[in-house]
Amino acid sequence: MTKGHRALLAAAAAAMLSLPGLAQAGCASGDFTAAQAATGQTLYDANCAACHMTNLSGGSGPALGGAKFKSYLEFTKITGAQLLAFIKSQMPYQAPGSLKSAEYDAIFAHILQQNGYPSGSTTLDAETASCIKMLPYPGKS
Repeated sequence: MTKGHRALLAAAAAAMLSLPGLAQAGCASGDFTAAQAATGQTLYDANCAACHMTNLSGGSGPALGGAKFKSYLEFTKITGAQLLAFIKSQMPYQAPGSLKSAEYDAIFAHILQQNGYPSGSTTLDAETASCIKMLPYPGKS
């Protein structure tokens, strides 16, 4: 391989890594499925809305949407995987870890959908949560 070929290959690799979704192996377009988010809405209303409000604006629990949520994301730089792990281990407040893993995944999918993150054909789970880019925040603040 010539020096020119190596330079061209390196440039092509760098260009591919800059494309959305290719920088992280195994990451597909869309962070969750719309069906998963719909299931998550029902679960959220039953298990989360009492503290975080139906519109995610926060109450006795912090906001999970809007300007306050955006501010939290910018301050903490929390990843999708970290946020999902926190939800699974600490929520609901009265009974941490009491839901099934797939139920937590669906609730997080609902939260993402309500904040304007894109849905797709990949089901959200603990592994694919590492693909979620929380920033830049896509929602209205």
